[in-house]
Amino acid sequence: MANKCPANDEELDIYGDRVEIDRLKKEKTRLEKENKELKKENEGLRHQFDDEHREKEKIKNEYERYRARHPETVGVKHGKPYIIRSTTKSQEHRRPGARPGHKPSFRPVPKIDSVCQVPVTSCPYCGGKNLSRVQEERTRIIEDIPPCQPVVTQYVIERRYCRDCRRLVETPVTDALPNARLGLRAVLTVVWLKVGLRMTEEAIPKVFKSLFGLTISEGEVILIMKQVAEAFGPFYGDLIQAIREAPARNMAKTTWRIDGENVWLWTFVTKGEALFRIALSRKHEVPLEVLGPEPKGIDGHDRFSAYKTLAKKTGKRPQQLCWAHILADSKELTQFYGEDGEYIHQVLKGIYAQAKSFDHKGTEQDVEELCHTLEHNLQREYRSHRCYRFARNLMKERESLFTFVTNPQVDSTNNAAERALRPCVVARKISGGNRSTEGAATYEVLTSVLHTLHLRDQDILIDGAKILRASYG
Repeated sequence: MANKCPANDEELDIYGDRVEIDRLKKEKTRLEKENKELKKENEGLRHQFDDEHREKEKIKNEYERYRARHPETVGVKHGKPYIIRSTTKSQEHRRPGARPGHKPSFRPVPKIDSVCQVPVTSCPYCGGKNLSRVQEERTRIIEDIPPCQPVVTQYVIERRYCRDCRRLVETPVTDALPNARLGLRAVLTVVWLKVGLRMTEEAIPKVFKSLFGLTISEGEVILIMKQVAEAFGPFYGDLIQAIREAPARNMAKTTWRIDGENVWLWTFVTKGEALFRIALSRKHEVPLEVLGPEPKGIDGHDRFSAYKTLAKKTGKRPQQLCWAHILADSKELTQFYGEDGEYIHQVLKGIYAQAKSFDHKGTEQDVEELCHTLEHNLQREYRSHRCYRFARNLMKERESLFTFVTNPQVDSTNNAAERALRPCVVARKISGGNRSTEGAATYEVLTSVLHTLHLRDQDILIDGAKILRASYG
């Protein structure tokens, strides 16, 4: 039925009011719906804002940690960090020479080989010859290197028939390796320049030509290295046995590269031996292969998990954790966790100083007191879970913290192994590692020999030649 039209003005007004009411109701419904949608959108934006705020705080904290680990004195070039040296000079000027109370160091007066008289026949300033008699004399000593020329020796080797062995025999020539054209001193100089001084294969022939008058090629340098490493093979085997039987040893590792692939360079250092091994893994199988299933002595290391597994598989022998690494880790806690980290660092510094004061002459009672002091000071409430976990793990290993207190053979730090790796790290930065597994095997043998002779205060050119003569004599 069609709507009835209003008949008069009153009905017209009522009809208009109803239309307006219907319109307002629809408008109200639309506004309520729009308001509900806006509230929902506002709630979503608020959640998004909270998420972005949390992300901002997370990035800010990560940035602060990055700044703490990478101070402004460190830059990055080609993805690698480098130290930015300060250009400001020290305000405190110190006179050169020894400090007060210290013994000065002078170059010793050499033995005089010849005396050269330097007369004055004319004035060096005006050229005049009206000179008096000699008024005084002074002496001046000059040391220099004479021009070197290689000494070429032809050996006439007698061969005789042995009726017992039924073959021709001859006396071995001990001044050179078998089938070598260069003598022991020359090939050991190549090894010293390449491994000891980290020179390149391109530079060594130039040095030999300029200083010694010997002509060798770059390829010959590599062949000499390989031949000398093979000759030192028996000595390298003796080093492995000495490392296994040592009363104490320090172990460490660093990254290495073979033909661009990442591998690991391990080192095992005692008071008089150093052994290097390049391996594909950094797991406990590598030191287990070197030390064997039943090594003697105490292991010093930086708390890496592979060393702990090694200790379990070799009889749970005594260990010595590196205090330098422990204090460095606790100092890092102070940068990120404030008061908790500072407390742990100061406690450990004090206990370490107390342990060092025994000078390796402490008793088991002293060790027990140190462990009790450590446990008493570290058992507390921490705001940071990271600090709590650090203290808890350290207390679990307290038996391996003070082995050096009673044993003079054990160092409190792993610095001996870290120092042994430092030249290798420099060589890696120069050469990038080795190009082949054969070159890696050569490098580990020669590095072991050179560092062992260094620990024994011996010279590669003299004592290294003695070792080779004993092997081939």
